Amino acid sequence: MIYFDYAATTPMSNTALTAYTEAARKYFGNANSIHDCGTEAQQVLHLCKQKVSTYIGATPEQIHFTSGGSESNLLAIEYLKQQTVGKHIILSAGEHNSIRQTEDKLINEGYEVSIVYFNEQGVMDLEMLYELTRDDTAFISVQHINGEIGTIQPIDEISIWCQENHIKLHVDAVQSFGKIDLTQIANQVDSLSVSGHKIYGPKGIGLLYLKETPIYEPSLFQFVLKGNTVDIPSVVAFTASCEESVHLLKQEVVQMEQLRQTFKQSLNYKEYIRFFEAEEENQLASIIGMAIERMDGQYVMLECNRHNFAISTGSACDVRYQKMTNTMEALQVGEETARQFFRISFGRYTTESNIRSLAKCLNDLIQSQVISGV
Repeated sequence: MIYFDYAATTPMSNTALTAYTEAARKYFGNANSIHDCGTEAQQVLHLCKQKVSTYIGATPEQIHFTSGGSESNLLAIEYLKQQTVGKHIILSAGEHNSIRQTEDKLINEGYEVSIVYFNEQGVMDLEMLYELTRDDTAFISVQHINGEIGTIQPIDEISIWCQENHIKLHVDAVQSFGKIDLTQIANQVDSLSVSGHKIYGPKGIGLLYLKETPIYEPSLFQFVLKGNTVDIPSVVAFTASCEESVHLLKQEVVQMEQLRQTFKQSLNYKEYIRFFEAEEENQLASIIGMAIERMDGQYVMLECNRHNFAISTGSACDVRYQKMTNTMEALQVGEETARQFFRISFGRYTTESNIRSLAKCLNDLIQSQVISGV
């Protein structure tokens, strides 16, 4: 099968696989143990924190390895609650489910949650954000790059606004790390989440950047950030995938832009297609959100699957619930448009031939199902 669902997860690179197996053989000790095997593991852990921290402009002490992006997001919410006294929180409507599904819990805890929607280009409506900000706004959470349509949110402007108004800022960088330069982002945010399986590393590993040490350490923090047996092989493989992704970043940006252009140029019936995208400077090239007129997105996905192409109908964390995706809600589209939506995402191992083959499949689908009216 030809894979076009890189935004959901990526295959592990040979670099990450080699790093994992070598670390599993050599550094199997528990990093919390004080004998030599444990000390070796602890040293490896610290070296990994040192290396990864440089990619976001942080210090090793600010890096906490977690089980992935969702756990990092949830811990970030708990962390920001500790760091603030206000009872008002602002989320973007297009946030990942790990953030959006905390709303009811936050409300039950006495918080008021405000939602910021996207403009037509899939970028947060900053005027709406400014209007919703209050004196008691505690923190704002923003997904840096939307995982369904690839739009890049204006973190620079949001960060300045937060600093001017003494508001904490969490950024979900799961889709942006390794795809755009984040070496200075630690200066702009209070917490940040990254996930290994989005950058050709292992599943079940990620990181949480915390600007400051938590005021106190409830059991959740103590268990996840300090008291657990660290999976050193996964940490090493994750670090290797971080290093590789940052090293290849400029090369892959050019590659993804070329693949996007090739794909769009290879589509014959653009009058029947809607693209959900921003201007080039606010758009990640490797994610293409689209819809075909009078055609259900799930049908497109199943037909592509039948022809050996793996695409999706949105975030893998949404489709299982068979509901409108958070991004479609954020764009405030109608139910029919939301049903027509599907996502194509490509990556390091996608070839121009793969792209042309998928475009042909969609061309044939439009020809047979829309133009011919079959």
